[in-house]
Amino acid sequence: MLADDKHNREHQVREFLRDSLKEIMGVLRAESGSLFLFDDRTKELVLESYQTHAQLTINKVKFRVGEGVTGKVVEKKAPVLVKDIDQDNRFTRNGFKHYHTKSFISVPLMAPDGLLGVIHIADKSNREPFTEKDLEFATTLAQYACIIAYNLTLAEKLRQEKEELDKQKVLLEKYASVGKLAAGVVHEVNNPLDGIIRFTNMLLNQIEDNSVMKEYLLEIKRGLNRIENITKSLLQFSHQVNNSHRHTAPISVHDLIEESLSVFSDRINEGVQVNRNFAMLNVRLLDLGLSHVFINLIKNALDAMPDGGTLDIDTRVNGDFIQIVFSDSGTGMSAEVSEHIFEPFFTTKAKDKGTGLGLAICREIINRYEGTIEVRSALNEGSAFTISIPRKFLQNV
Repeated sequence: MLADDKHNREHQVREFLRDSLKEIMGVLRAESGSLFLFDDRTKELVLESYQTHAQLTINKVKFRVGEGVTGKVVEKKAPVLVKDIDQDNRFTRNGFKHYHTKSFISVPLMAPDGLLGVIHIADKSNREPFTEKDLEFATTLAQYACIIAYNLTLAEKLRQEKEELDKQKVLLEKYASVGKLAAGVVHEVNNPLDGIIRFTNMLLNQIEDNSVMKEYLLEIKRGLNRIENITKSLLQFSHQVNNSHRHTAPISVHDLIEESLSVFSDRINEGVQVNRNFAMLNVRLLDLGLSHVFINLIKNALDAMPDGGTLDIDTRVNGDFIQIVFSDSGTGMSAEVSEHIFEPFFTTKAKDKGTGLGLAICREIINRYEGTIEVRSALNEGSAFTISIPRKFLQNV
């Protein structure tokens, strides 16, 4: 989706600049002209359009900055008027052979956010050299074209950002509704559950220790405790969803990490070393539940290192994504366990220790960002959870 949006914007700008070349040629009564666009990836100027009355097929011509007339005009970032190339000691006839006159104009296309390319205007219809006034006209029209091209790109970006904000709003409202429903269900379950647990404890106190009935009641209590843990997890999730619906101001990723670590300060001080490797800017984004994800991953890492160890937290930019990685030196997982770790109610912990909802909820939260959460792990070699979030959700990157 991101690649398609970028391609559409670039196509729109190319079409506009091709039309602008034709307009400038018309104003100056020129019969030939060319448009070179700057490829920021390869740092080359690539022929995008060649306009002439003659039927010519020209393959993609490329110049480096500083190479040929095209590259030199871009290097100097200044328009050029050549009245007679045979008499101009700045250039030689080592470029296009398709122009029929010795005079031409070259103008760099500079937008507010950087270089777009360069245009060449040649072959005045009356075969006279271009004048200083022609150069002034071409430069002014090119400047206007660059501003409009920039605004086209900006308007398209703003439109897409608005669409994304609208989508986020719909998602937030959807999750808020689910959160309210979950809270209501938990409330209805908790009321009778509290009574059942209380009466079970009363019966346990009335039955002899070696009684078979007591074993049955203990098994019932373990099941009730598991139900209680699940309802607590659902309540925590609904509370977190409703909070993310209310707080729409962007927050710092690194501040979220530090706040999440502070929740476990006592456990971290007991032999766990935390290494922060923050290789990206301290970006900000809407918290659609990311704090819940961080807390869950840190807790799981600490649980996997009961005797202490190392927790590495890395942040970095990787293409169109930012990544947050939590790596621990704990017990790790087998490949089979890793395949199921994000499934609801799947857990490797004791039934009274975990519900199997934690990582499933984490995955759903990361899905809100149109991102991914992946795990790499091996038995006795620790685990690494990598969160990838598209840059379109962030600021200051």
